[in-house]
Amino acid sequence: MNSPEFNSLNQLFEGLSEEELAQRLGVEPATLQQLREQPNFQQWSQDKDPESVSWRYQKHKQRYIINLSFG
Repeated sequence: MNSPEFNSLNQLFEGLSEEELAQRLGVEPATLQQLREQPNFQQWSQDKDPESVSWRYQKHKQRYIINLSFG
């Protein structure tokens, strides 16, 4: 399964739709709906992501964005 690539920095920071992230992670959108509020979602998404990117859900935007944590 091919994962969607980021076409621009703007798209990177806008985040992905549920369908786009589901395709990238190789899961069904319903799986994201079930898991996105779970405390381990970021780790789960990182484990599934082809580039080991961690994701989080922004409810007010209804988009999945890259979890940027520095430390």
